[in-house]
Order: sequence, then structure tokens, then C-alpha cells
Amino acid sequence: MKFDRKEIDNATTRSFMNRTMIEFATPITPRENLKRAFKKEELWMPDSADKGWFCPEIIPDNPARAFVMQAGRYEGPVGGNDMFGIYWEYVPSAHGSIVRPGNPTLTDVTKWREVIKFPDVDSWDWEGSAELNKDWLPAQTRYQNVCILTGWFERLISFMDFGPAAYALMNRKTKDDVKALMDRISDLWIDVVDHCYKYYGRGIDGFTIHDDWGAQDGPFFHERVVREMLVPYMRRVTDHIHELGYTCDLHSCGNIDRLVPCIIEAGWDGWDGMAINDYHTLFAEYGDKLMMSVPASDVPADADDETQREWAAKYVDEYAIRDKPVYISHYDRPGVEFTKEVYRLSRIKYCGE
Repeated sequence: MKFDRKEIDNATTRSFMNRTMIEFATPITPRENLKRAFKKEELWMPDSADKGWFCPEIIPDNPARAFVMQAGRYEGPVGGNDMFGIYWEYVPSAHGSIVRPGNPTLTDVTKWREVIKFPDVDSWDWEGSAELNKDWLPAQTRYQNVCILTGWFERLISFMDFGPAAYALMNRKTKDDVKALMDRISDLWIDVVDHCYKYYGRGIDGFTIHDDWGAQDGPFFHERVVREMLVPYMRRVTDHIHELGYTCDLHSCGNIDRLVPCIIEAGWDGWDGMAINDYHTLFAEYGDKLMMSVPASDVPADADDETQREWAAKYVDEYAIRDKPVYISHYDRPGVEFTKEVYRLSRIKYCGE
């Protein structure tokens, strides 16, 4: 499938994350190309916008977190109780929700078995959701990832508030209880994954689970904490997802360069990180083991069209490598000409013209 200039000439545009994205007249769908990318057989460099998030209303966290994405337009409430009955307050300026700190559900992590009530996943209206989305999901041209918005450490934060959660994770007196809780959370995600497999089947392509591990100046915790307290429990879930034939991405914010080996050890296929990470080094060292969302942070913000094309050539030269697939991050995207040129050059590099 050699490159044809009509793929760019016949392109249209759409809005994504408050940015103008280009819909190229591609020879296969972006969804199919991203499937190929996980096999290192892509026809062009995938874009982060090629991933569609499927967040069905029936999973209580999605309306609570104001993140419902499914067939039709969601008109229901945002904010409210999540699957554990914990209240999330919607913040309009952030377009998202947060548990208001200061009144945590769990104050002593050793008591979680008595305090935390795990949800009955069977009770959610899976059949109704499957019926609602049965035609919509297969028709999507973007890779459909089911989002699990509150992973392991983030779930602990929602129970305890940030400071106590971080302390519990690193306190040798409580870590056995935390490990038991993390294992139980993995049971829950496996249950959710199995229900998605049963009711959505091949209408979905994979899963994205959110678990932020860092701030702007570095990780929240040391690698050895992650390896002991998080990696084994994540690995149970990623292994199960792979057994069902799906892929799994970790969305984890923060400057977490030194935790990338832990992400790989936990079995993730891809990592959606922030632009503050050193992707030049990370890609060179780990690009064959983990599909990363790589921003174009080096491109000047005021770059004119010609400069954008010059930087696109550098980007493709560094990152368009067949056995090290990446997708273009939605962070720090410099402009339309950059996107067009990355598409054109990566198509030619992979397939010729």
C-alpha cells in the first residue's frame, strides 16, 4: 500500500482535545493501523487521536468522573458516587471530578476489609449497554479502548486521601494489608474485563487503565516500592487481558522516567505519559518493549509551516522505526503542517510511494 498524495489532498479535519486534528484519506482505518502497530506492521506512525475511549455509562466511575463515551450523546448527571459509593465532586473548570479531601472513607488501611464494600459487577446493566453499543462499536474507525479510570494507587487515594495513601504504600507495618487490598482490586478489574469480553467481544480492542505515579519534578515513590506494591498486581490484570486477545495501555502522569522499567515489567503494551519525560532517552532504551506516546516538545511553539515540516522530518527520522512503534502524542502538537508531514514521511518510509 504505497503512499498516494490523495491521502493528504482529500483529508478533512475534526476537533480532539481542543486541537484541530486531520482525518487523512488513509488506505486502511486508523483503528486497523494501530492494530498493526502493536504487531510492528503499521503503514504510518499512529496518532494518539487514533485511540477512541469507550467509557460506558453502566460502569459507575464513568459518570462520577464525568467521562462517559458510548453510542449516542450522554445527557445524564456528572459527578456522584463511584462503584464503591465514594462521592466525586464535579469541577467545571477542570471538566472532571475529584474526591474532596479531608473526610476519607478509610482512615486505617488495616481495616479495609471491614470498611470497603466492593461492587457487584454482575448487577450493572451489561445487556442494556451491549444492546446500546452493538452497532456503534464495530463501526468506529478508531481503536476502541475501554477505560478504567481509577487504578491501584489512585483507588487507594480515593479511599484514604493522597498523603495517607502514599504513607500506607510505603509503611512496612501496613504493607501486607495494602498488598491484600491491591490483590482484591486486581480481582475487581479482572471481573470487569471478563464482563467486557462477554458483552462487547471484538467490538473493543483493548483497555486503558489510569494510575498516576508522579508530579512534575519526579515520581511519588521509589522503584522498589512500585515493584513490590504495584507491579505484581498489575501483572495479574495485564496477563489476563492478553489471554483474552486484547492489548492494554497504562495512562500514568508525571515525570516518571525512572519507573518506565516497572511499567514494562507490569506487562503493559503501551504507556501514555506526559511531555515532561525524556522521550529521546526512553525511546532509545525501551522503544522495542513499550509503545510510547511521544510528543513533539522540541518544535518551537511559533514555528511557521516550513519549520514545522523540517521538524517533522527530524521526528520521523528519530521515531519512525519499524520494530519500535510509537504514536504521536496529543501533548505539545506544533501544528497542522507538522502532522501532515509526519504522516507523509512515515507512509513513504514504511511503504514507499
